[in-house]
Amino acid sequence: MNNETNNFDQYLPIFSMISYSDILNSNLSLTLESILSSSSTWNRTDLFLSSEESIILYRHPLLYGVAIYALLLIIVGTIGNILTIIILLRPNLRQHTTMRYFIAVAVADLCALYSWNLNLFYKHLISLYQNDIEDASMISCRFISFIGFVSLQLSSWYLTLVSIDRCLSIHFLFWRRQLGRASHSTYIILCITIIIIFLNIHLLFLNGYKQSNCIPYGKRTCFKCYERLNDKYYIFWKWETVHVVFYNLIPLFVMLISAYFIIRRSRSSRYMERALSIDGRIDSLNSDRRSKHRQLTRVLLSLISLFAFLTTPIMIYNVFLRNYLIDRKPLKYILQGILLCKQFTHHAINFFVYCYGASMFRRELDEFFLIFIRKKNYIMNHG
Repeated sequence: MNNETNNFDQYLPIFSMISYSDILNSNLSLTLESILSSSSTWNRTDLFLSSEESIILYRHPLLYGVAIYALLLIIVGTIGNILTIIILLRPNLRQHTTMRYFIAVAVADLCALYSWNLNLFYKHLISLYQNDIEDASMISCRFISFIGFVSLQLSSWYLTLVSIDRCLSIHFLFWRRQLGRASHSTYIILCITIIIIFLNIHLLFLNGYKQSNCIPYGKRTCFKCYERLNDKYYIFWKWETVHVVFYNLIPLFVMLISAYFIIRRSRSSRYMERALSIDGRIDSLNSDRRSKHRQLTRVLLSLISLFAFLTTPIMIYNVFLRNYLIDRKPLKYILQGILLCKQFTHHAINFFVYCYGASMFRRELDEFFLIFIRKKNYIMNHG
């Protein structure tokens, strides 16, 4: 009868695997009859294991959806960010300072997708025991956490550099001609990268520890990531709070201020352009230049809006709700998975924002594919 029950319940949304010793415990309030009679969405099944410790797994259709969506983000984001890098490196675009910053954003976004976003897919669709990739070893723990924090912070700060550069370029002529030149942007990017790396370098040496006298079994591993031996809250919530400041609060504050001055200047420029067009004193060259500036402004404002909307919720969760929900795993897994997917959507869709908002990006993209198709046809005809 038990085998028939297990074969039936393995297709239910949620599994809870409890050791045989726990089932025999007189204090255990959850019996097989109560499980089968429960109408809760979170169905639980008793599986008789030889382990001496309980292994509880949580499965739910929403978690499967989160895992599949995370995989789609990796595929779409990888293709989109690689195409973005290729297109922005073309001669007509890479000469512009803004485009170099966007290249840096794409590189950081590409790295970010393969950190915690990849873990969502692994944890809920690949791992039999819902283990995290970071718990496999000390190397994976420290490397993935380091890449995750660094890539996210770099992405937001590179986007902040774009907003600062655009704001200063339209307000101060000396910035565009001197400090804001494309050749200087490489050094600015390098400086920001070094600062962020040094800010997070402790993760490579202090994050995680190996439990002593530990024997791995099933879900249990001997590595505890995001903690220190004497500090359970080393990452969550302590370092996560610092991460929120450097990834979300400061960059978003700077971006919003820059956006305000950009919008105000754009409005005044639009009024001036209308006055000149009425007087017939506007030429086609200046009109084309203003059109490009407007397109860049729209793209930048779209990226800032998406950043605020998609990344802020997960930051609030990690600082204020993560430890509060630590004993409510089903709700924690679902809420955390949805918010992480929302966050990493921002790092996967910038390519589509560029395609929609910038005609010069679309032209370069069309030309790239035309050249690629011609080369492919030439190889097929002469190969």
